[in-house]
Amino acid sequence: MTQGEAIIRFKIVSFEYGHNKPILKEADFSVRRGAKMTIMGQNGAGKSTIFQLIIGALKAESGDIHTDSNLTIALARQAMPREQLDLTVREFFQQCFSRRVYDIDPKIDAILEVVNLRAPHDRIIRSFSGGQQARLLLASALIQDSDVLLLDEPTNNLDKAGIAHLRQFLIDYKKTCLVISHDADFLNAFTQGVLYLDSRTQKVEQYQGNYLNVVEQITARIQKENSMNARLAKEAIEKKEKANFFAMKGGRLRLLAKRMREDAEEMEETRVDVRKEDKTIRPFTIPAQIGLIGEIVALSSVGVMKNHKLVKKKVSFSLKKNNHLLLTGPNGIGKSFLLETIALGNADGLSAPASADRQAGAKIANGVTIGYYRQDFSTLNFEDTAYESLRSAAITWMNRTFVQSPRDS
Repeated sequence: MTQGEAIIRFKIVSFEYGHNKPILKEADFSVRRGAKMTIMGQNGAGKSTIFQLIIGALKAESGDIHTDSNLTIALARQAMPREQLDLTVREFFQQCFSRRVYDIDPKIDAILEVVNLRAPHDRIIRSFSGGQQARLLLASALIQDSDVLLLDEPTNNLDKAGIAHLRQFLIDYKKTCLVISHDADFLNAFTQGVLYLDSRTQKVEQYQGNYLNVVEQITARIQKENSMNARLAKEAIEKKEKANFFAMKGGRLRLLAKRMREDAEEMEETRVDVRKEDKTIRPFTIPAQIGLIGEIVALSSVGVMKNHKLVKKKVSFSLKKNNHLLLTGPNGIGKSFLLETIALGNADGLSAPASADRQAGAKIANGVTIGYYRQDFSTLNFEDTAYESLRSAAITWMNRTFVQSPRDS
């Protein structure tokens, strides 16, 4: 097939999640062979939905989606499927192919190098950290060497070294790639064009150029639309004021007043809806517990591996009210494990969990409740609706907050 020919085409495609959630309305765009494109838009605009439409997991309500015959497509998922957690690394990569691949080990080593991860091929997937699992998911898409590569937030859970490796891979990549990400510097390194999903119109606008130039174009267009809105609003107000003045004069001036009101209404209808900014997440505040003072968490020891044995190491750390702490380090070093063991009341990792403020390694102040979010989604029940999941979390929080422990009774 010819380099640069259109291999994916959306022709007046419409899609919605029920009547109250339209996503695409007569979307029309194409992706050419060898193109490296970013899909851009506000959260919920439908970026991931486009991926699902391309691979056929979702069906359009109307319009046509055409992909070239025999086109192979690989999608890097964001969460490790539960049924694959007990596979070995070798089994995990083997199931990426419809046919058994012999001598797959060298291929695994080469692709793990791309995502900057070293992993024994007989190690169980479940034993990897959330960040390491994210790298394995990315590698599982890359190893297929497909005609089209779809990457949905590939830099999530990657450290700086991992992002640098992936960025260079995509710069050197010769095939077609579509990427969803909010990392501007990462995208600008390889992007040749942008598909912009306008959540206001449900249309897809296609731009050529690197990511930052396209962002400037879109920003300039938004500013132009806002300026036009301001001008039309001002003119409409002036028209209405004059119309009211002439209407009071009576006679033929009432007819003039009517025309001026009609002109004002037309100006208001011409106004363009203000576009929403493309933000990863809306501003929010985390509610703080009332009445807490002083030290909230104190850490005196942690469990570390030394010569393949778990031993206790003394540390000195204190977190007071209104203090924030950044826990940093490479993937797999144990950041998530440390947070989880503190949340479960077993910070030193050497004994079964004790009461929240009695464990050997960490001391949690009386009355403090801990909220813990896992990056690998393992605390979520994928069979629940969003409402059921949030309701369950709220009930758990209320039980912790309002039910006194035996020691406090």
